[in-house]
Amino acid sequence: MESAFKTLILFSLLGAVGVAHAEIYMCKDANGRTLTSDRPIPECADRAMRQYGNNGMVRKEIPAPLTAEQKREKQAEEEKKKADELAADEQRRADRALLARFHTEADIEQARVRDTAAINDQIAQQKKVVATVEEEWKTAQATANTQKQAGKLNPVVQGKAASAAQKVVDARMTLQDTQTELKQINAKYEQILVRYRAIAEVASNR
Repeated sequence: MESAFKTLILFSLLGAVGVAHAEIYMCKDANGRTLTSDRPIPECADRAMRQYGNNGMVRKEIPAPLTAEQKREKQAEEEKKKADELAADEQRRADRALLARFHTEADIEQARVRDTAAINDQIAQQKKVVATVEEEWKTAQATANTQKQAGKLNPVVQGKAASAAQKVVDARMTLQDTQTELKQINAKYEQILVRYRAIAEVASNR
């Protein structure tokens, strides 16, 4: 009460003497005491302050300085905001490019067919290769098994069987890699289609 009373007296005196543009700073220190001054108060450098005009009205709320943790959090928020804005800009550019390339969903499907045609041909050829080397391996393995049962396994025949088995492994791996590539291309076009529909929906709702 005493501090508040002193503050009121100070405001009254300032008004009585007609001090132009007088300012009063007020805060509570670490011990809870109310401090006033006509300039920023050093004892409250780490605390919130209020700035009053000579009419006794609050002119400005001066918040307490940020702690180290608060500064880190603020910096992280600002960096995230900046990253989100950059991502949004990039998405807008990508959307414009998508709309420039495709005018309808049919355009997207035609592009998918073009991009997968050669790979589908590769897969068809590779399946034939797999079937061929599997047949060669079965024949070589059957010959090796016959000789082994007779106790006369020829090292050359055994080598051919091993070589045929390796060809099967290699052919299957090549086929699998190409099929994976095809899946990736189809997945890309599925994403394009989903994004195109989202953009079209937004445009239709405007």
